[in-house]
Amino acid sequence: MDNQIDQSTGTVRLRATFDNKDDSLFPNQFVNARLLVEEKRGVVLLPSAAIQRSATATYVYLVQPDSTVAVRNITEGTIEGEDSQILSGLDSGDTVVMTGADKLQEGSKVNAQVPKGAARK
Repeated sequence: MDNQIDQSTGTVRLRATFDNKDDSLFPNQFVNARLLVEEKRGVVLLPSAAIQRSATATYVYLVQPDSTVAVRNITEGTIEGEDSQILSGLDSGDTVVMTGADKLQEGSKVNAQVPKGAARK
């Protein structure tokens, strides 16, 4: 693996040896690869779109049983694609506001709509 990132393309040179039985790859071909660095299990994931940020905090609007919202400070971990790992501040199964958060404040009344078949994370 090269120790420098090509600034013009944002790529790293990597050399690997592997079977190419069907000859689908050829020498010096450019490919996109993802490397699994760490596998995490039993973590709380949240779509990044639900996360709000201010100058001093990272937070979400948590829907309470009485259909009001509470501001809940969170700590983010790893971000992968559109999902963020939540290290603290939320538990699995908590309901958070995904859209319209710009119009909310602590104690606002909401009508939570969870799509049928949606996995609660």
